Amino acid sequence: MAKSAFDTIGGIFDGDVRIRRSRPKDLAAVKARARRVVRRAPEVMVKISGFGKGSAHVGAHLSYIGREGNLTLENERGELISGKEAIQELRDEWMADRGRVNQNTRDTTHIVLSMPPGTNRKAVTAASREFAKEQFGKNHQYVFVAHEDEKHPHVHLTVKNLGYDGTRLHVKRGDPQKWRELFAEKLRNQGVDAEATARLTRGVVRKPVKQSVLHMRKRGVTPNTDKAKMLEAMAEIKAKKPPEQPWKQKIQQRHTDVRRGWVEAAQALTGEDNALAGDILRFVKSMPAVSTLRDDIKRKLEQDKNAGIDVDAEIQR
Repeated sequence: MAKSAFDTIGGIFDGDVRIRRSRPKDLAAVKARARRVVRRAPEVMVKISGFGKGSAHVGAHLSYIGREGNLTLENERGELISGKEAIQELRDEWMADRGRVNQNTRDTTHIVLSMPPGTNRKAVTAASREFAKEQFGKNHQYVFVAHEDEKHPHVHLTVKNLGYDGTRLHVKRGDPQKWRELFAEKLRNQGVDAEATARLTRGVVRKPVKQSVLHMRKRGVTPNTDKAKMLEAMAEIKAKKPPEQPWKQKIQQRHTDVRRGWVEAAQALTGEDNALAGDILRFVKSMPAVSTLRDDIKRKLEQDKNAGIDVDAEIQR
């Protein structure tokens, strides 16, 4: 029974082959992760916010994260760097050893590590320090600093791409998810409940909206991507027959497979850990149905049309 439960639950976390992360090595660990997911532990965010190319760009970024010298940066050796002159010296030091470069060479990688509002800020900073040390400390120079001016605690981490061994840091597909899992681990070591589960594993099929798009919507501006989806949705309404959408069928199938996997996990745990089995079934029941942004737009346009609103004019705004 234990092996069956281990394989069944572990298989859920192995489901996204793009991540290629090994599951925990024992049933207790894999159950602990399942418990965090179904009880909706706060999900960490690790985002690559950009890259620095050349002295001016790298210097501007370091000045930004250091708030023009008003915040203190910490490097991989634990040394503190504060003030405009110290930040400029750091930039000059990094740029003096760029290696062989061309106009597209990325000198630095910019990473943001954050947690939801209310998370202990000192714990986030400590976890970020440990994350950076383990992930990059063996081969790369870096600096990090916590920003306290927003509700969600977050740390800016800037890594010098050229490593001590002469190789460059290249972010590969799947790396951000691996970094999320490591950051979540470091947060848990600080006593913070945190998880780093792939969206699909949680039954979430819709990608998060980009900040630039959110800001445009708040200003009342319709992004071009939204307009395109509105035109597609309106065409479907006028045709009165939805077109074939193989991409959506794939999403629906993946969502169904994830739900089935969780149900099978609950069944494997029944009699062994009824509390977790019950939590899993309630988690599955609460999963939202598959609904894309185009689906939402189509429903709204249909409602507006039925209410006598000129939806064609609405689309062209």
